[in-house]
Amino acid sequence: MKFNAFLAACIIVSSHGYSAQMPLKIDTNSPLLLTDSPIVFAVNTEQKALERINLNQTTSHKLPISTTSKGFHYGYIAHSKEVQAFVLDKGGVYLVTPNKTTRLVASTSLLTRLQVDDFEKVEFILDVNKDGLSDIYLPGFTRNELFVQQSDGQFVKHDFEYSLPLRSHTYNESLEISTNFTSLPIVHDFNADGFMDLVFRTRQEVAVLYGNKSGYAKEVEYVHLPTTFGKIEGNRTRTTQNLLDINQDGHLDLVTRIRPVTEGISGLEAKVEYDLYLGQAKGFNSGAIKLPHTIGAGGMRIEYDFDGDGLLDLQTLNVDIGLTTIAAMALGGGKADIDVDMHFFRQHPHTLFKSTPSTEKEVELEIDMKRSMQGMPYYTGDINGDKKHDLVFKSGGETLSIYFGTSNHLLGKERTKINRPLPKNPNDIVLVDIDQNGKEDFVFKYADKQGKVKIETLLN
Repeated sequence: MKFNAFLAACIIVSSHGYSAQMPLKIDTNSPLLLTDSPIVFAVNTEQKALERINLNQTTSHKLPISTTSKGFHYGYIAHSKEVQAFVLDKGGVYLVTPNKTTRLVASTSLLTRLQVDDFEKVEFILDVNKDGLSDIYLPGFTRNELFVQQSDGQFVKHDFEYSLPLRSHTYNESLEISTNFTSLPIVHDFNADGFMDLVFRTRQEVAVLYGNKSGYAKEVEYVHLPTTFGKIEGNRTRTTQNLLDINQDGHLDLVTRIRPVTEGISGLEAKVEYDLYLGQAKGFNSGAIKLPHTIGAGGMRIEYDFDGDGLLDLQTLNVDIGLTTIAAMALGGGKADIDVDMHFFRQHPHTLFKSTPSTEKEVELEIDMKRSMQGMPYYTGDINGDKKHDLVFKSGGETLSIYFGTSNHLLGKERTKINRPLPKNPNDIVLVDIDQNGKEDFVFKYADKQGKVKIETLLN
């Protein structure tokens, strides 16, 4: 069996092929933005420049972006099979193509009136009725606008009431009001009545805009949650972490996070706890299921299926950052090699996750605090087309290490290597199924000393 697995890995590596290099039309130091298709976007946030790239056809076009634009998202418009750019500007949302800009909806909502310094992706596109056409959600402080796209490309507007959570900050006798919320709701039949609903989650609340025969309700309903949020006993805080259907029973499940209140570097050693409340029609069970904890700067996610059984597996990441690492970062301009422990827990039907991991990996990764922990150099995708997620690490400047997903232990013990010069920024490596063959391919973005940018791809 070991020989067969090793042989399969060798075949996969030998099947890689390089596509032609593609120089970009704009200069950018931002990561490529993925769209779950061969279309990706490159953006220069300061110059308000946006480039639409078709990796399958190796073509790209710089899009005409106005100086007043607030941000962009992407989606599908009627009569077009490819992902297009949707741009927020004063007056509404616009469809922007290389040769034409068309206003899709008129609005003076909160997002269209933002004062922004950088032109970035802003999430306001979703598919509320699962028809493959993109709809537009524009939040406000109390009044929200939902524009549902019809089969002819026109949009029908629905207004509803939902108050954003507000927080106040006082600076030198001036009052600043801010909001923090997950901008896009989850599309899910929350009450199991056959109509899709919109489920909103903030740090401390869950609310639902229920769908009905005529469209949607006029206001959201708040869901009774099985525990308290905010500051709790023991000098700790509890917030919501995620809403997703973990056990595939048709109900959204609630994951919460409890973190101690810390100061300074003591937060790097803080124990972070996670609880799971299984969903039911219009709510959640009251009993908490303890999930594996993490330490400090690590994290927990339930997002990928490593063994291909159709159930999402749990992954924890613990980062060892001590005084020695901090000193190394100071000497290395914010960069340092750190030890990362990854634990992977298989989801079992009915019993969910055991307390001991199914497999674990200990790797040394380079982090750059200038890019935050989001720049940690590892990637997840189906590399070999077997319907199992694989794990890829950037090991140094010229090696990608792959652990393939397996049915027995979630991830294989053997490591497959790809040796080639890699971008310095780990965010400049992404996985995209370019040729739509069920295998995700490698996309690399490089910049020379003059700032000129090019893309190279490695096909699977």
